Amino acid sequence: MSTTYYIVNRKRKKECREFEKFWEEEWLPMVTDKLHQFCAEANGEIVNDELAERLMRDSFSAFSRSPLSDSLYKEPFLTVNHAGVFWHKCETEGALLNSLEDLIKFFSKRANQEKYSLEDETGRGCTLNELISGEHRD
Repeated sequence: MSTTYYIVNRKRKKECREFEKFWEEEWLPMVTDKLHQFCAEANGEIVNDELAERLMRDSFSAFSRSPLSDSLYKEPFLTVNHAGVFWHKCETEGALLNSLEDLIKFFSKRANQEKYSLEDETGRGCTLNELISGEHRD
């Protein structure tokens, strides 16, 4: 079993999550409603409910999720698996996080503790102490 850990910019994550909520709960429903409404009112040979359904299935499926990527607010820095511990090339706030020492030094600054957090690939948060002790993987 392998676990990858990420350093997460809290503010950017919040911003992305708010956009994703807007996209999924407001924008996408509005666009699909407008499409269905227009096609239903036209009710022609080509432009009709069938076209709206086909467009939703074939063309709009890519829009069902927000176009933002998690990489906008998080970066992998460590993978732990049966073969060992592998540090990724990770630079945050001008600091290279390529060792446990680098990570401890980075999080020793209060500003970095407030701005960043640690998560695994499932989005489950962990503290630096949990990561160091291995408690998070249990």
